[in-house]
Parts: sequence; C-alpha cells; structure tokens
Amino acid sequence: MNHLKRFVASVLCGAAMIAPFASLTANAATFSQINADSVFVDQQTSYTCTLASNVMMLRRAALMLGDPNWMFITEKNCRPTIWSEYGGMICDYKYNGSIKTITVINRRVDELGGKSNPKQFFINMLKEHPEGVVIYDYDRPHAILLTDYTDGQFYCSDPWYELPTKRIPISQASISIESAESVWYIVSPDLHLTTGSTNTSTTTSSSVTNVNETWQVNDEAGLNLRSDAGISNAIIGFVPNKSVVNVTKKKAAGGYTWGYVSYNSKNGWIALDYAKQIENEQSAKVETKTEIVSEDTIHYFNNTSSISASDIILGDTIEIKGSADSGNAPYTYAYYYKRTYSTSWTQIKGFGIDSKVSVQPLAATTYDLCVKIKDAKGRLEKKYFKFEVHKPLVNKSAATKSFVYVGDEINIKGKASGGIGNYSYAYFYKRHEDTGWVKISDFSAETTASFKPFKDTYYDICVKVKDSTGKVEQTFSSVKVYPKFVNSSKIASNSIKLGQTVSILAVANGGSGKYEYAFYYKKAQDESWTAINEFGHCLRAEFTPKKATAYDICVKVKDSNGRVEKKYFTLNVKK
Repeated sequence: MNHLKRFVASVLCGAAMIAPFASLTANAATFSQINADSVFVDQQTSYTCTLASNVMMLRRAALMLGDPNWMFITEKNCRPTIWSEYGGMICDYKYNGSIKTITVINRRVDELGGKSNPKQFFINMLKEHPEGVVIYDYDRPHAILLTDYTDGQFYCSDPWYELPTKRIPISQASISIESAESVWYIVSPDLHLTTGSTNTSTTTSSSVTNVNETWQVNDEAGLNLRSDAGISNAIIGFVPNKSVVNVTKKKAAGGYTWGYVSYNSKNGWIALDYAKQIENEQSAKVETKTEIVSEDTIHYFNNTSSISASDIILGDTIEIKGSADSGNAPYTYAYYYKRTYSTSWTQIKGFGIDSKVSVQPLAATTYDLCVKIKDAKGRLEKKYFKFEVHKPLVNKSAATKSFVYVGDEINIKGKASGGIGNYSYAYFYKRHEDTGWVKISDFSAETTASFKPFKDTYYDICVKVKDSTGKVEQTFSSVKVYPKFVNSSKIASNSIKLGQTVSILAVANGGSGKYEYAFYYKKAQDESWTAINEFGHCLRAEFTPKKATAYDICVKVKDSNGRVEKKYFTLNVKK
C-alpha cells in the first residue's frame, strides 16, 4: 500500500475577522469563507513561493479552527519559525496558532505513491485536507496551494505576483498536479468544514441505504471500526486486512462511502473505499475461513527506535537502533536521512531485518532521520529524529603580540570554532627554558588573559579550549620578551649664553638594539617642534639658540622593533 494510502487508512483504520466574514464557531469555517480573496497572499520575493503557499494553508487551517488572529499569519511573521536559516522552507514544522498548534510535514509524491495516478492521489489528499495542500515542482521550481477539487476540476491559489491573488482553476497556475514532486500537508489537528460548504467533495453526511452485500477488506493496514460513519467518530474496534464482512447499511460521509458491519461481536462502520465487494458468496465463505484473522492476534505497536546522539562531529558516525514494542513480530526496518532544509530523503537501508545501522554524514549541518518499522501484518509505524553535525573543534587562541618588553603585559585572546556547545578556556605560560607551566586561569568562559613577564627571554603560551562534551584542544604560541628599553640621553649644559652652542648626546640601553636617534627643539611657550636631526645613526647633535629664552629639547631613541623612547631637557638661554 502506498504511503498516502497508509496515512489516509491510519485515520480510517488504525475565528474570523469581523469583515468580510461572519462570526465563526470553534473548529468551523465554511468553504466560501476559507476561499475568500483576502485569505490568499502573494509571495514577497522571487524565492518565497513555498513560504507564501504554506502561509495560505495555515491561514485556511486557522479559520477552520476559529482562530481570530488568522490574518496575522504572514510571510514576515512565519519566517522566524518555518523558514530555514540556510534559505528555504522547513520540511516538517509546527506552527503555534492562537487556538491550537498545527503540525505540518513534507513528503515526496513518489514516496507517497502518488506518481502513478496523481489525479486520484490529490483528490484523496483534498478529501482528507479541506484546508488544502502545498505542492512543489522542483524543475520549475515553484510551489502553489492546491485548495480543492470541485465539479471535476482542481482549484488552487498561485502566489506568483503576476497571477491574481485568489482561488483559480489549476489550469491557470504555473505548475500542475502532474509536475508536483513534493507536498506539504497538515497532520494535526484534524480539520473539517462546517455546514454551508459549497464544495460537493466535502459533503458531511447522507441518508442511510439498506443493503445486503458481502465485502472484503482490501488494505494491508486493516480498517478501523467506528461508532458512526465519518473519520471524526470514535474507534470501537478493528477489522484486519482480508477479513470478509456482511454490509447491511451504507451511507456517504466526509467524502467516503461507509458500510455498517458486524465483526467480533461489535457493530460499527468501516470505509468501503478500502474494501472490495465480493459477488461470489461461496468464495467469500472460503476466504472467511482461510483469511480472516482474529482481532485478538492484531496488536498495535510503538516505534521505539533511538539514535546514539543528537550532536556529532563531522567525520563521526551516528548509530541508529530500530526497535518496537507490541505488534506482531517479526519486524522489518528501513532507515532514511536528509538535510533538514532539503525535501529529498536518502535511503540508508531498505526494509530488512537489520535493527542497527549507522551513517556518516558528509556535511556540517542539521539532519532529519526517519526509521520505518513494519510488523508481520504489514502495519507501519515511523519515528523521526533530528541531529546536528558540527565541524571539528579548532583552537584559534594566541597571544596578541609576538614580542613585548620587560614591564609590559602579555595579552592572550581565547578563540575557537566548531565543536559542540559552549566553550571554556584555560591559560598557561612558562619561560622557554623551564619545564613546568604556570596557570594564569582555569577553565571558564573568559576569552582574555594576561600576565607580566619578569625576565628578558622567550615565553611559551598555552591555551586550552573545551566544548560542552568535554573535548579539549590546545594550542601553543611564543612571545619574545626584550630587556626594558631605557633612554639615558644627556645634554652638556642646562644653561648657556646667547650665541653659545650646546652639545646633546643620545644614549640608550635595553630594547632590541640597533638604535636610531632623532633630536628636536622648540621654544618653551610654543607648541610645534623643529628637528635638529631626524632619525639616523648619529649619536650627537649641536644646537645654537637664536634668542635668549627657555627652550625644550627632546631626544628620541628607536630600536629595531620600532619602539621609541623619549627624554626631555630644558635649556635656559641668557643674554
């Protein structure tokens, strides 16, 4: 049985704005209300057709739930929760409306078995989903909202801004049901139109017809036995596949034909759309004896599969364990995964007896996993997981400078990428010639550290970074510490007579050596300096003042690292 049929069989088997709408009761809206022009929207950019189409589907669902805030469902308001940060519609998502949370999933049409007969496939989909479904054509690429099938014709709303913003025949849209490759649809809550609907495909109920017919269940998942005709009525029992039953009443409800039967001492209604009428009563009796399976031997089961982790590092393997409880053993398992922002699933392993498989993802991103389990009676249960693949932890920490001078601080910056969760850092140093490390600070969220070296030598720096899993990466860097750089320049005299010359001697020690010297003067009351000699290797300079006043003298010494130390003098010139 195809995937969609299973979905439908799982149901059968296993407030509006004041104007232009009238007041709605909870869980109800009419066909005309959900198809008013104001419900539909245009896509806001050239690449948000999927978002706009989902917005329209959510709007219609909200109306059917009596949500008074349906008009606030827009691209802008929905984008933070249903649009991927990588750019694209999220495949499976939950929308938290004012009334109820709406759960939406995306599946490939071929995976659901809809490619062989797309017309019937989408007719069935719309019977189950009067709020509409979103179809997507990868080749175009484009998405539209398929709204209904009425009077032998599909209708839709196409968000492309060159088309009218309203319900139109699909023949006027950009894509067709035949070109649809995937479909978004609501899986909860169940939605129904209220009376007053003009859509004949969603007729709620019809009169009862008395019959005497023999039918055989023709769905491998079996059929639910309900208290009355219609998928909203209580399940009171179960009729397995191949069971033969006598139908004494028939009526239409919710787009299906229902039959009143008696099975295992319980009387109720089954959907005859998933059964076949048997003309030959003798063959029916034979099949009843050989094929009927007692309800007592059918057990519902839970998919209790699990994965080894929700976060892994690129290059690691994630382990998947398929398991189930109850049901009818033996089980078979199938495993699939995809990138979250993709609509295409990749099969890890098809249905078989292997209950454990593994997969090694090829990219650092978020993935979805699906484990499907079938029991011996063909019942199918699925379970979904999400996991994230992170890039390996990389420690990018280092000292901020490659050299300093005695008396200066060595500053260290902690930095990392990849890994899982939050980072913490620990900082250490030692002199190159030593063997023991000195701890500056232990693991914390602090991303900076510093210390003052006390000796002119090389210092080794170590930074350790740890992620939330306890994974530690360490990195090393080295800083050269030079002796303290001192300018010890001298002036021959601090006082001379006008016309005399004063001698200035540049003297330095420490630093990185290979000094250069520069000499400057200015009148004490002035702001700007005049160069006697610019930087060069000459140790001496002479200055002959031209006025009897006070002068400032500056000697600059620069080492090979470009560090400059200054020394100032005051020279008094007298008449």
